[in-house]
Amino acid sequence: MPNPKSEYVLRSLQKIINKKWELFIISRIIHKLDDHDIEFITQQLVRREDGTRALTDLYFPQFNIHLEIDEPAHLNNLDDDNRREQDIIFRTDHDIIRIQISENEELSSINNKTDEFIELIKKKKQELVKNKDFEAWEFETKYKPDRFIAKGYFEISDNVLFRKQVDAIRCFGVDHAGWQHGEWKIPDGSGDWLWFPRLYRHGMWTNKLIDGGKVIIEHAEDENGRASIQKQKERYRANPNRCQIIFAKANDPLGANLLRYVGTFRANLDKSTDDYIQFDLVRDREILKRPLKLITSSKIVRD
Repeated sequence: MPNPKSEYVLRSLQKIINKKWELFIISRIIHKLDDHDIEFITQQLVRREDGTRALTDLYFPQFNIHLEIDEPAHLNNLDDDNRREQDIIFRTDHDIIRIQISENEELSSINNKTDEFIELIKKKKQELVKNKDFEAWEFETKYKPDRFIAKGYFEISDNVLFRKQVDAIRCFGVDHAGWQHGEWKIPDGSGDWLWFPRLYRHGMWTNKLIDGGKVIIEHAEDENGRASIQKQKERYRANPNRCQIIFAKANDPLGANLLRYVGTFRANLDKSTDDYIQFDLVRDREILKRPLKLITSSKIVRD
């Protein structure tokens, strides 16, 4: 059985095999870094501040740095429909570094530009290590909740990703044998719920994360959806302080299903209509210091 991290690296490079300069530069970066503690993602989908999307050529999540390789005939035509289920990183405090390639440029010049970027990444790691803020890329445990439970909290900037709903539920004091449903109520008396929405068109809903991640719109696409909106509004009116801790469904860079924490939201009924409910961001951090309770019976409902 192949090593999972090795397989990830090989498949990541395979994704760009038809892009000559991109493959050359990224391969040089990975080989010269020679650091298995540094995570990288090729072809990272980014939501710009204006709401449009783009793919960056290389992304280093530990440093919030994207690399763009601008070839002479650089094209940026994207098919959002084909990529809407891919992972999304929000362009907030991320840095974008560009390597420009001109017509007939010498290979030595491109190597020098690439090596400057490599030194930047090394320096960023050294700074984090010095401040004891560097977290090594642990491929096998990256999507497990244990490190957040041990820390006692997580926040949006932690890039929280889980593979299963039960992993998110474990963070809030319950160890479920199984759970697959759209929502889960936290049994701590707060009245808050975990919500696992698809942030794209699915069935009778189109959910969108807008305004730089500060607003979610749950839009009904048919009469069943509109009827559901009226019922939801009644619940939110009865409990106006209820919050939705949202783990949005997404894909990892190689297509596996993931759940990303995008924030904690509250329904804003004043800005909602018969066709949609608006949810506003109220927290970007959740405290997790709750005792685990084992639930032996599984709850599996297909959404």
